[in-house]
Amino acid sequence: MTENKIVNLDVIYCPSGKALEYASRAVNVYKGCTHECNYCFGPGCTFKTKEGYFAGANPKKNIINRVKKDIEKLSRLNDVPEILLSFIDDPYQHEEMELGLTREIIKMLIAHNLPFTILTKGGSRAVRDFDLMSSYPKSRFGTSLVFTEQASVDIWEPRAASVEERINTIAQAHEMEIKTWVSMEPVIVPKQAIDLVNRIHSIVDHWKVGKINHNKAVEKSVDWLKFRREVTSALTGVNADFYLKKSLTEL
Repeated sequence: MTENKIVNLDVIYCPSGKALEYASRAVNVYKGCTHECNYCFGPGCTFKTKEGYFAGANPKKNIINRVKKDIEKLSRLNDVPEILLSFIDDPYQHEEMELGLTREIIKMLIAHNLPFTILTKGGSRAVRDFDLMSSYPKSRFGTSLVFTEQASVDIWEPRAASVEERINTIAQAHEMEIKTWVSMEPVIVPKQAIDLVNRIHSIVDHWKVGKINHNKAVEKSVDWLKFRREVTSALTGVNADFYLKKSLTEL
């Protein structure tokens, strides 16, 4: 029996499959995402067309009250695992700056002393909430970043924050003593992934690395065993704390 069944949670859930390599608890604030990443699995997971999924952030109905009820239930338990915001959407889309839903959820998590981590491509939009996270040791800030060249971002992640903006945001979090991590997945251009490690390892506390899936053209064009060796060497060489996902370890 899972904790979700024990406490009958609503929107905070237990991920399954590959998502478990990131977190054993998560909450998705929105039902869509405006970053329009070409490799996004969100449309498939939500049974929407890409056009429908990318049309707007689309907050979940009554999300704040629903999360509040879940948090109150979880706060009665011991050893609640870290809660991730978010898998299916991005917690710092453009609309978040007006709606402030992610910020309200962070406040509730802190008020109930629950651990959480952020995963976003929203760049500087997340800085607004660093005032909350910097004084809360049970929080971490994560950025999805796989490229060092903006031209690649423009092709694969056309409405996400730029490479430089995301790196600057990680640096700000690190400077404010917020624990940082990078989701270097899906790796598409191995050289850029290695370059990224060499460039920003000093401001990243943890790395998660995985290759692109469900894109046969890209997958066939890369020697993934070679990349696994090279990225392991690069991360080990700078004494990084890292996790290689099963997409790489089970080749």
